[in-house]
Amino acid sequence: MTFAGRAAPVDSASWTDLSVEVTVPDSATSGAVTVITSAGRQLTAVAHVLPHVVFDPATLAWQAAPATFPRAPVGVALAAAQRPVGPDIAVTFYAAGGAEPFGDSLQMIPDSGVYVAHADPGTPISAWVRQRDTTSAFASHVLPQPRAFAAAAAATRYNSHAVVGALYVIGGIDTAGHAQSSVFAAPIDADSVLGPFVSLTSLPVPVAGAIAVVRRGRIYVFGGADSTGHPQTTVLVGRVNSDGSIDGWYQEPGLSAARAYGGGVVRDHRALVFGGRGDSVPPGGGLDTAALPLGSSDTASVSPASGFFTAGWATGRTLLPAGRSQFATLDLSDVILVVGGLYPGAAGNAAETLAAAAAGDSVGDFSGPVGTATIFGQGGGTLVGPAGVSWRDGAGKAHGLVLGGMDLATRLRKAGVWSF
Repeated sequence: MTFAGRAAPVDSASWTDLSVEVTVPDSATSGAVTVITSAGRQLTAVAHVLPHVVFDPATLAWQAAPATFPRAPVGVALAAAQRPVGPDIAVTFYAAGGAEPFGDSLQMIPDSGVYVAHADPGTPISAWVRQRDTTSAFASHVLPQPRAFAAAAAATRYNSHAVVGALYVIGGIDTAGHAQSSVFAAPIDADSVLGPFVSLTSLPVPVAGAIAVVRRGRIYVFGGADSTGHPQTTVLVGRVNSDGSIDGWYQEPGLSAARAYGGGVVRDHRALVFGGRGDSVPPGGGLDTAALPLGSSDTASVSPASGFFTAGWATGRTLLPAGRSQFATLDLSDVILVVGGLYPGAAGNAAETLAAAAAGDSVGDFSGPVGTATIFGQGGGTLVGPAGVSWRDGAGKAHGLVLGGMDLATRLRKAGVWSF
């Protein structure tokens, strides 16, 4: 295998007809990647190689974006799509649904809005633009039905087989506060949602507050609460086709423990979920500081070739220093961050952001708080239930973004957008 003409050290004995694993050499540059078999057959594709820049959690400094998020930032489904722009990387953010609390009971009223913002190289995060919203189902580019606490994923040619980009909104609660099994999808490009959302094959079970991760063209959905608010052990895998459709939902071995409103990552050969709630919860997880969130984790091995699980789940280490739920998870490759959430000490904002070192399939314990400038310290509130995404720029530098959530102190929704 070569990267722009530079040979990469390979162990071809581990290659299969479905997967090729290789260590990218330090000298590799963006350009053509060529794989040559022992029989002389070859395949060439263009790859964008980023420098490996280690993220130091001690230097984390949250900054307020120039534009806040409009209307309903609680329970927004957030996804990000990256694309190369010359030697650099541009990012488009897609935010769907969400809810506004109504009355003292914190009843949630879901929204159908879909918003788009951009982080182009060298520029601040742009304002959020609501996509075309009309009464015509054939012309509207917002959700066909209101949703909150859904999961979102964006598929592009850079993270899947999709030739045309697609945005997926998975599960979530409806206007009655009940979890749904719906899966909505719409075509996207770097600027906007291009067409109406359509219904794809539904999940086999309704879920809200599920953990969703996109990895190698697969969408993983872990846990979530059912229509009565009970957390589940369900694990589902959907494979993204070239036309943006999903070839059904495959039910995989269930989690060791039921959980909703937690976090998770999928590494090269292993999946990991942690935190969340294991008891019955209201939509969104609620703001009960007497609740006992989970601190435990579950782990299982994943085949990089098929994307399916090769064994059942096992109870992992207690990665979090205390039980925690309703937080944003940012996977920065060599560091994983959890931001905000409900945990012992949250009322005093004792640990806004925690960090865990990650290398290969190994994830260390979370510790902190980390960073030099917090969201709380800049008037952003004590956030419960923010949405978050992460990415790297063309220089390999890690970035993250969180938006929305409820302020635990005031019990008011927050429209802030924060990044680093």
